[in-house]
Amino acid sequence: MSPRRLGITRDNAMKHVGFGRFSGLGLGLAIGLLTITSANAAGWGSVHKYVKRTGNCSGQEILASYYHSGRRTATGERFDANGNTAAARTWPLGTSLTVTNPHNGRSLIVRINDTGPWGIAYRKGARLDLARGAARRLGMRASQFVCVA
Repeated sequence: MSPRRLGITRDNAMKHVGFGRFSGLGLGLAIGLLTITSANAAGWGSVHKYVKRTGNCSGQEILASYYHSGRRTATGERFDANGNTAAARTWPLGTSLTVTNPHNGRSLIVRINDTGPWGIAYRKGARLDLARGAARRLGMRASQFVCVA
């Protein structure tokens, strides 16, 4: 027997599988979600494909990331995710650096109070790990190159 003889129409079948009148909206959201997810899923493996030097720095231009863990830092103080602090292996603990976002010109002074970055971030070139608050004040949304003086 055909589906039409059983009283099943295309509209009824679409509603039963979740494609009612919002099928276009749902499909658009699903495609958008998959696009965002696949871009974020690449992570550090694709950082140099998308993150490039700007050439707008008078000092050093280095790759920076940010973190927000709740442990103690290498100096022994409690980590403050909203502070103007950073982790680095290149500069000694206690060093103050002026960090500038070359994309928007925002600048601030951070104090090195921890060691890092570690793991794949370091292997891919990150040399400065900013506290999340410092990164937000600079206008960073992801890992990017920043100017350091």
